[in-house]
Amino acid sequence: MTTAIRANGISLHIDHRPGEGTPLLLCNGIGANLELLQPLVDRLSDQPGRRVPVIRFDMPGTGGSPVTRLPRRMPQLARMLADLVTELGYDEVDVLGISWGGALAQEFAHRYPRRCRRVVLCATSMGMVMVPAKPSVLLTLASPLRYFGPGRMRETAARLYGGGFGDDPGLAAHFAASTRAPDPLGYYWQILAGAGWTSAWYLHWLRQPVLLVAGDDDPIVPAANARLMARLLRHGTVHIVPGGGHLALLTHASELVPLIHRFLS
Repeated sequence: MTTAIRANGISLHIDHRPGEGTPLLLCNGIGANLELLQPLVDRLSDQPGRRVPVIRFDMPGTGGSPVTRLPRRMPQLARMLADLVTELGYDEVDVLGISWGGALAQEFAHRYPRRCRRVVLCATSMGMVMVPAKPSVLLTLASPLRYFGPGRMRETAARLYGGGFGDDPGLAAHFAASTRAPDPLGYYWQILAGAGWTSAWYLHWLRQPVLLVAGDDDPIVPAANARLMARLLRHGTVHIVPGGGHLALLTHASELVPLIHRFLS
């Protein structure tokens, strides 16, 4: 079910798939609209056992969510998630964050521990305290231009995301066709939200079980970040995907979705 909800004064375009038990809240990468995660949602539906409820949303300025006039910092965005969970009638969720969305997932788990049961962090880091990408990759990420047109996305995806992303024609075609260019201002608001942010000082205090997923061929967030985070977490488990890139959650879904489903169940 796709609808619009106001959370912490912010209008959000969301998709809510009902199920059984604790829902999974998905936090997407920077500038990425919720439709890009459809293959993940479909595979979760196919898993035996509990049908996990799934909540997806577009960040302001992305997909169907209008851009805000002013930027929000990570604590304000975590409050937005807490309000979203309340509006949907849930007391508690599991949260899965990908890349930039992993930072938001960490902030939510930190600030609202009673609302967050388990955490899955994919291709993400501690923010400012991290093993960085190459300068050429960071330069590409500093602009939303790759989202403007399927041709441009196909041109940059294999180089930017690694892990043989372009080797699966079906997945690459879905990604290109499902991509909606973000509002440039909304994209830069997301960059600003993460500027100076880090979770390094509080990771040790997170009480939730945390599953860290990283590909060993990720040009954006090297796998060393997941190993470093696991050493700081009290209840952290690392899963490294051989040959996986930044979007290993999509390219290696047959391996990772059952792993995540077991972790949540």
